Amino acid sequence: MPKVNEDYIQKKKTQILDAAFVVFKRKPLYEMTMLDVIKEAGISKGGIYRYFGDIDEVIIALLNRETARNNYKHKIDEILASTETTVSIVEALFDFLANYIHNSPATLGKFQFELTVYFANHPNKSEKFKNSLTEQENGQYFISTLFNEITKGVNKGELQTIFPLNDIFTYIITTIDGVVHKVVLQKCYSVNANRIDVIQIFKMISNSVLHMLGVK
Repeated sequence: MPKVNEDYIQKKKTQILDAAFVVFKRKPLYEMTMLDVIKEAGISKGGIYRYFGDIDEVIIALLNRETARNNYKHKIDEILASTETTVSIVEALFDFLANYIHNSPATLGKFQFELTVYFANHPNKSEKFKNSLTEQENGQYFISTLFNEITKGVNKGELQTIFPLNDIFTYIITTIDGVVHKVVLQKCYSVNANRIDVIQIFKMISNSVLHMLGVK
């Protein structure tokens, strides 16, 4: 069999992922199969397995591609480089996240929500996905950056917390998860007709967190 160059391989992978994206938009991620993608891509069974070992590899590659188009780690770095006080960093990070959630494509939320269902039904696959998904890196980077900056502010005496720091961190995570969950249900599944104002909600969360951190 003749060798093919890297450009040809990338074009074939793109063709497959484009087809997978079309399938994903019409059915839940956790119901997607290799046969669905094969039919949509117009490629043979033998052909698709040259590039992806199973449907999990297709889904991971698709999620990472869409995440790369909406990568935000460098924007967090820009906030840190241009902002001085801990209070202003916390405010800027929450403002950034609010705008990101508000403006991000509905497909990213659909991916996140349906992955949760997928992991619930296939817990053995959770680690495989989480170790390969760059979206996890983005989210973890935001949270670790926020927590690190708050911790530094406490250590420098800029912040005088009125609740234990671990409790504040738990509040932040659970509150963000709740907002994201509601937004995804609204954007992707038309659940809860009364849309929330994400920008305003995150401003309230930011103010609440700063209050817990002892900011008057």
